[in-house]
Amino acid sequence: MENTNASINEIASAKTHFYKGNEFHNQGNYQSAILEYDKAINQNPAYEDVYFNRGITKGNLEQHFEAISDFDSIINLNPKSAEAYFNRGIAKDKLGHPKDAISDYDKSIEIQPDFVECYFARGIAKSKLELYFDAISDFDIAIRLDPNAVQAYFARGNAKFRLEHAQAAISDFDIAIHLKPDAAQAHNERGFAKLFLEYTEDAIADFDEAIRLKPDYARAYYGRGLAKHSLGDTKKENQDIQTALDLAEKAGDENLKSAILEAQ
Repeated sequence: MENTNASINEIASAKTHFYKGNEFHNQGNYQSAILEYDKAINQNPAYEDVYFNRGITKGNLEQHFEAISDFDSIINLNPKSAEAYFNRGIAKDKLGHPKDAISDYDKSIEIQPDFVECYFARGIAKSKLELYFDAISDFDIAIRLDPNAVQAYFARGNAKFRLEHAQAAISDFDIAIHLKPDAAQAHNERGFAKLFLEYTEDAIADFDEAIRLKPDYARAYYGRGLAKHSLGDTKKENQDIQTALDLAEKAGDENLKSAILEAQ
């Protein structure tokens, strides 16, 4: 939407800066992109597309508070913008406020009931709040709307596993892997589900594949180490656990590092 109160020259100038901003954005030069978007908004303060792209660009720079302000501006201009509510929800979720994000996702879905990505994002937010049954319902809808939504199968599998429905989780991981055979995370999480069911050799095969696909996958080494422990293979267990610990420390993954150390 463009400001009808802006002059023809101002509108033309705003478009020029907008397009320049998009070029910088596509090049990964986000700071320069924002400067161009700023100029476009200065010329035409009701240019929705500029606020949207600036918000996305700020999100790429982890400037989520500032991104929220841009999506606020769009919503003030156009309260029926499902995309603005959705992306504001993403920014809130990134800031660690999944409950607030869900409110925005709800509004977005109310406006656009077939918004696949929004059901998925809302499911992820609900999972963060440990509302796993509700999350599964959202992933169900996302999959119904898009049967090839790999991430929705994977996320639904994770939610089921959190509920200790390991066999059902494996079924979802199977579909995710069928759709995307190089999905290292799906192989890894299927390995943990199999390990939970004491399918130890099958679990090791999944951890092996996850490591083949992603050689620095600390969690996969950790899982394989746990599986080796179940088989009584202490030497290989220790090797995998140490590798997992080294990789977690290198990646700055304090949660995994703490879990490994507490388990020892």
